[in-house]
Amino acid sequence: MSSNPEIQSIDCTSEDEMKALGAKLLLHSTLSQGVELLHFHHQPAELSKNTSQQHLILINTHVLPNTHVEQVTEGYFQEARMRIEDVIIVPAKTISSACWDKEHSYLALCLDPVILERQAKEIMIEHVELLPQFALQDALLHSLGIALKNELEVSFFGERLYIDSLVTTLTAHLLRHYCARKPIQIITAGLPKTKLKQVLEYIKAHINEELTLVELATIAQVSPNYFATLFKQSTGLAPHQYVIKQRIDTAKELMIAGKVSLAEVAAN
Repeated sequence: MSSNPEIQSIDCTSEDEMKALGAKLLLHSTLSQGVELLHFHHQPAELSKNTSQQHLILINTHVLPNTHVEQVTEGYFQEARMRIEDVIIVPAKTISSACWDKEHSYLALCLDPVILERQAKEIMIEHVELLPQFALQDALLHSLGIALKNELEVSFFGERLYIDSLVTTLTAHLLRHYCARKPIQIITAGLPKTKLKQVLEYIKAHINEELTLVELATIAQVSPNYFATLFKQSTGLAPHQYVIKQRIDTAKELMIAGKVSLAEVAAN
């Protein structure tokens, strides 16, 4: 909680707190440790000075024409006409206030600062500072938010692995483009052959189970951030794409051998 009684500490992951501010929760899911996705429909509101313990990435999904928004971040005033796909980034512990004159819907990606710091250290940055952004047009951030929302609403092959990959891309994008210091680019030639062989054998042995980026990265003995990049350099496919391809190939082999029918494959 803030020591200043005039500054409210808001937990965007609390349905009760957000409801009191005029927001209706449409979707809430924990994507991974320290990363949560929420979808809100918010009535016109005026939010007094507040802070959050989490980094907030807010992405508009539905906006009425000529919706006006004002925001004050650390004393700096900004205003704009709201647009679909606009992104607002409010770093953790940043003092801000805002108001808008029409109802709208938005995604809220809530990120524990520890997660961003940990990933920064993996790429040799001791400290990272996420910078506030207002009425930002970033096609990749918008696409990542929508893809995560869609993945949670509809079950796909390789869902867990795909979500892990999207979250990794999200944090890497924030580090690269919206932090005070940028990560050092490390050039590699993929996973070592022995590690790649171990990972591929593990995938084959557990092809019908839910695989995660963390467990595959553990086998390769690299961080999940690096694993997705190294795996694609080695195979030409992202981890979730490779898993989907292997499942399809396995199903084809079983059908050709007459061990399963098309109906059984479709049912799975």
